[in-house]
Amino acid sequence: MSLTSNIYNPKGISQTSIDLLKDIYKSAGSYDTDNMQKLAGSKEAKEVLRNESSIDVDRITVCHFYKHSHPYFPHTDFHTNEKENIVIPLEVVNGPNPYLVIFDQWFDGDGRTWTFRENLNFEFNKSLKGRPCDFSIHEKTEEDLPSNLYKYLSHHPRNYWYGLTGYAYEFKVGSYIKFDSKKIHATSRLFCESKLGLTIRYRA
Repeated sequence: MSLTSNIYNPKGISQTSIDLLKDIYKSAGSYDTDNMQKLAGSKEAKEVLRNESSIDVDRITVCHFYKHSHPYFPHTDFHTNEKENIVIPLEVVNGPNPYLVIFDQWFDGDGRTWTFRENLNFEFNKSLKGRPCDFSIHEKTEEDLPSNLYKYLSHHPRNYWYGLTGYAYEFKVGSYIKFDSKKIHATSRLFCESKLGLTIRYRA
């Protein structure tokens, strides 16, 4: 199966659009899930994105803001026709930029969240208690996570990430990160107070 290749554009989104998107988020309410505050993206947010030549607004099926201060679990985002993810960093508060780790491994089914030893429930990306390698993921290895990746994911024991490989992309304001919705991905360890981003998903 052919997956969308990762694309990291360090200067993909203008500061003007970032400021407008932050204003939209801060002027509206938010809702909580475990570990994260989310806000559905509005038509207003999509209109802002029309000013960005790198974003195909007409392909967007999902658009939401998210803010959190703790690392998020490994998960996938695929649902029906949602083929590609784009993460747009908007703000990093009081600390160095975190990273988004995108693994080479992927899950062929609707979105899932691997919660390791925790009992958690999610409305979307249903939770699976355990490690990704304990389930039917594609292209897993029979080795520990490489050291160059574990330095970003040391908030959990190394064996939790067994069988995974991948890349870490800086969550840098002004950039965007594009990847296949079936790929497992996770937030790095955070040394900042919080991070705010916008996630959009393209239809196939």
